[in-house]
Amino acid sequence: MARGAATKKGQHLSVPEMQGLIDQLFACSIPFQSPSGRQCFLTFTLEDIEKKLSS
Repeated sequence: MARGAATKKGQHLSVPEMQGLIDQLFACSIPFQSPSGRQCFLTFTLEDIEKKLSS
């Protein structure tokens, strides 16, 4: 059900729609995982990005 209602790749959203999705995500009890247990996003430090770009 969640996949069917999900935002499709290439779909354009307004700023309020994007903010609403972020607010809903962080209102979840486990915002870092999908219902299937997969990681939703990755967090990189500035140092991580610099290492990847310099190699």
